[in-house]
Amino acid sequence: MRSLNHGGLEPYISSPRLNTYRSFFNPADDVELFGCYLWSKEVAAAFFPLLQVLEITLRNAIHKEARLTLGPYWFDNIAIRPTHNLFRTQASAQQRAVNQHTRSIQSARDSIRRDLGLRPSAQIQEDRIVAKVTFGFWTNLFNSAFDVNRNAQALWSNLLRPVFPNTPRRARGRNTIQSKLVVIRGFRNKAFHHEPIWNIGQPATVQDAMTRLNDTKELIVEVIRWISLDSEALAHKAGYIKAINRVCSIEHLEYLKNPGRHDLPLSRVKRELNGLLCASNRNSTIDITRNGVKVGKLLHVRY
Repeated sequence: MRSLNHGGLEPYISSPRLNTYRSFFNPADDVELFGCYLWSKEVAAAFFPLLQVLEITLRNAIHKEARLTLGPYWFDNIAIRPTHNLFRTQASAQQRAVNQHTRSIQSARDSIRRDLGLRPSAQIQEDRIVAKVTFGFWTNLFNSAFDVNRNAQALWSNLLRPVFPNTPRRARGRNTIQSKLVVIRGFRNKAFHHEPIWNIGQPATVQDAMTRLNDTKELIVEVIRWISLDSEALAHKAGYIKAINRVCSIEHLEYLKNPGRHDLPLSRVKRELNGLLCASNRNSTIDITRNGVKVGKLLHVRY
């Protein structure tokens, strides 16, 4: 990092974007500035796998339960809440949600036909359409337009319990779930469009930004848990949660702001490692810690 031409890089990142980091993190020099910028990139990258777990789990849970209840190509046959008794603004919001739903399905069909070189009237398999539509399509389904009580062709409230079997009773409502998904969708869209996600909600301090990032992580995990305990377990076992915890920390930010500060020459690493091994005359496991936090372990086996 210290050998990079920071002045040469700035035009390709843009001064206005870097000024966001200058004003918030108050870096001492360009090395620290670009360290903050790289930290932001690592934060977004750390969240991608967890967001993908949520998206895949949500879409497959809805598709499975909707197909069982509403039949094949269920997305073409969803009941819509009547608008004649609604205020004009409510009716307009519902109509926008319905229009977005229709456009998303048609766009997916058209895109698949183009990709496969099919004729415009060719039938497209359900699974291809389900895989093609965006995360916004799935979150849009939680709009009140699709909440029609006592209608057999309605998504909600019929499918809330089957799709979210682990949701606490107090939270098992379309409005509650929608509000959480809207927050996650905004976070996801900023991350996927390479925008800083650490400044969502205008944090007052760096620690505040870390707290908000970790709160968002917990929110995503919570929604995954509500849908599938197995998907939550996958996120933990695959290390996605640990990766976010590691990156969304003051310690990791400082590490990137000060490259090389914690580097050790290979000769010293060898000496210290040999010292650890020689200190033990039996089979043992040595924990490797950083600032009191376990980051790995060393297995010593004597032959």
